Amino acid sequence: MHKALNKLVAVAAVVVIVAAAVIFLVPQLQPTTPSSTTTTTTISTTTTTSSTSTTVTTSPTTQKVLRIAIGIDADTLDPHAQTTTLISNIMSFITEPLFYYNEKGELIHYLAESYTVSSDGLKVTVVLKKGIKFQDGYPLNATAVKVTFDRLLNPKVKVPSRYLLDALNSTDIIDEYTVRFNLKYPYAPFVRTLTTWYVISPLAYQKLGEENLGKTPVDIGTGPFKFKEWVKGDRIVLSKFDGYWGGAVKFDEVVFKIVPEAQTREAMLLSGEVDIVYQPPPADLPKLNNTPGVVLAINPSTRVMTVNINTQRGPLKDVRVRQALNYAVDKEALIKNVLFNLATLADSPVYPAFFGYSPQKVYEYNPEKAKQLLAEAGYPNGFKLTLMVPTGRYIFDRQVGEALQAYLSKVGITVELYTPDWPTFVQSLIGQNYTSTPWDLCYVGYGMTTPDADAVLYSVFHSSQWAPGKFNTMFYKNERVDKLLDDARREVDEKKRLQMYAEAQAIIWEECPWIFLYFQNFVLAHSDKVHGLVVYPYETFDLRWVYIS
Repeated sequence: MHKALNKLVAVAAVVVIVAAAVIFLVPQLQPTTPSSTTTTTTISTTTTTSSTSTTVTTSPTTQKVLRIAIGIDADTLDPHAQTTTLISNIMSFITEPLFYYNEKGELIHYLAESYTVSSDGLKVTVVLKKGIKFQDGYPLNATAVKVTFDRLLNPKVKVPSRYLLDALNSTDIIDEYTVRFNLKYPYAPFVRTLTTWYVISPLAYQKLGEENLGKTPVDIGTGPFKFKEWVKGDRIVLSKFDGYWGGAVKFDEVVFKIVPEAQTREAMLLSGEVDIVYQPPPADLPKLNNTPGVVLAINPSTRVMTVNINTQRGPLKDVRVRQALNYAVDKEALIKNVLFNLATLADSPVYPAFFGYSPQKVYEYNPEKAKQLLAEAGYPNGFKLTLMVPTGRYIFDRQVGEALQAYLSKVGITVELYTPDWPTFVQSLIGQNYTSTPWDLCYVGYGMTTPDADAVLYSVFHSSQWAPGKFNTMFYKNERVDKLLDDARREVDEKKRLQMYAEAQAIIWEECPWIFLYFQNFVLAHSDKVHGLVVYPYETFDLRWVYIS
């Protein structure tokens, strides 16, 4: 596992260094089409259960529907209101960004032909590809990009990741296929953040209006699939877009079947009811690896798993209590015994391959130290807490919650589990203020796609990003951390940025707004008849070249 992770880190580190030099023109690349001789393109294999390349000699069959079992329902289908990597991944088949990363972690041009950055770093000019049309027939042009980014900056529109656009002042139309982004200050990761935003059709947006965009995003994008239906709690269905600029896909429909229980998803794959399953049961991976007709794709991912702590509530206001929670949990045992080694211990909130990563000393498992800190804080007999845990979103999430409950009970803390469905979970997480949250602790993961410490630290730990509607759901505030993160966004000297991020991470680690856990792997299982599936290190996958043989 460590060898594979190191390989990913090495590759991604090169990408980050190259991408950080935004004053240079990135050479034009087309979205990479995987060779038809592999069943699954993965960054690396992490265990003996990983998939291997297989020569394909047969031709695609006439199967017209691709069936995928996922663990959660969407809370919204608005492409700009996403808080969930999986649902955002589904939206990426309908809508597309200006830039993205390929399976090697390299920045590629999607809807953008090229870009340049002014010498002062305040103007980013993007030239669009010509001849691309949205699903409603509207042409991809500068107007569509301006409408998209004007919406993203509109304070009346819910955009949880708007912090990535704090540097953006305005968007200008230069000509039919050229736009200019005007920045308030030089912001090194800006081009990388453009991978986050899906460009939408002005015509479809006008027809749908704000109310319907998140419910029925009909003909909104340039992607290979169009929205067909969303039956809440049951399925999300996409249909083929014959006019797709990248070439028509092989399926008439893709059905994302919502199946919260991992064992049930596995059974559906084995019975042939579905073709791909998202996050099969970790305990069954050795069995699945030896099951004829099944292929596993196991990859490191950038998702950091944590327990968010409401730092503004009761005993949790005391840093000694929060440190005690970290000493009370045996993270290595969680990884080994609950996750079956499908994770790597986290020594920072920032993924190791990201620019700005600074490793910290991991909190050891020391329940006696935890009890001592609780006693010093005035809680020798513990107290009661509510831990919110999703079901079907992360690897063995309910089981992790039960293990956390058991560990905390050993140091005198009584934990009640709260396990809502995913839409309720999201609302309870980012839709509440610190007094109204129905939880004290929350098991959750952050999967960032912009490989820069700013994307993680600013969004989650800056006090301007307190919920509701934003990602600082620990309601954490430290004035020194705020200043470091503000200054690092504006600093052009990368050595100074690294120093700022290192200091910020050290303070955050000491003050423990999280129970720091691990970086979770990303696992898919699919029929060996599925070919051309691309898996990215950002816990996402691509269906553009998938076919059945």
